[in-house]
Amino acid sequence: MEDTTTAFAGGLVAGLAVAVPLGAIGVLLLTEGLRHGLPRAWGAAAGVATADALCAVAAVLLGAAAAPLVTGLAPWPAVTGGFVLLAVAARGLVRGLRTPASDALATTASSSGHGRSPGTLRRPATFFALTMVNPATLVYFAAVTTSLDGVVRTLASGAAFVVGVGLASLSWQTLLVAAGSALEGRVGPGVQSLTTLAGNLVVAVLGVVVVADALR
Repeated sequence: MEDTTTAFAGGLVAGLAVAVPLGAIGVLLLTEGLRHGLPRAWGAAAGVATADALCAVAAVLLGAAAAPLVTGLAPWPAVTGGFVLLAVAARGLVRGLRTPASDALATTASSSGHGRSPGTLRRPATFFALTMVNPATLVYFAAVTTSLDGVVRTLASGAAFVVGVGLASLSWQTLLVAAGSALEGRVGPGVQSLTTLAGNLVVAVLGVVVVADALR
C-alpha cells in the first residue's frame, strides 16, 4: 500500500513537471480555449493528458530500456515534431488572418450543424499526436521510473504511477484551456484574432527552435 501511494505521488509530481512548463502545446491549449471555449476545447486537454499517460505506461513497461531506445532515433523524432508544430502554426496563422466577418460566418455555419463540427471531433486526436511526437516526454518518464526502482515494480504501483501522471496532466491542461476560455466573449474579434496570431507565432518560433536544436 505504501509503495502504491508513493508511486501515485511520484506520478503526480512527474506529470506536473512535464505539463507545467509552458511550451508550444501549452500555448496552443490557451488559444483553443480562447477560440472555442472550455466545453469544446476540453478534448484537446484530454488528448494531451492521454498521450502523457501512454508515455508513462511505456516507461513503466519498458523501464530503463525506453530512454536509450528513443534516444537512438535522434534527431528524427524531434525534427518531425518541430515540423509538425510549424504546420500547426501555419494553419493557425491562416485562420487568425481571417476577417471578423468570415469568423462570424464560420461560427454561424458550424452552429447550424449537429452541435459538433469535424474540428471538434479531430481536436483530441490532433493534440494527442502533437504530444506523442515529442520524444522527451517518454525519456523523462523512463528516467523517473528508473529512479523509483523498488516502488514502481508491481502492477498496482505501476498503475498508480500512470494514474498520477494522467490526473496531473489532465488537471493542468484543463486549467490552461479554462484560462483561455475565460477570455472568450470578453474580447472583441480584433483582439481575439491578434491573440491567436501571437500564439501561433510563438508556436512557429518554438518549432524552429526544436528543429534547430535537433539538427545542431
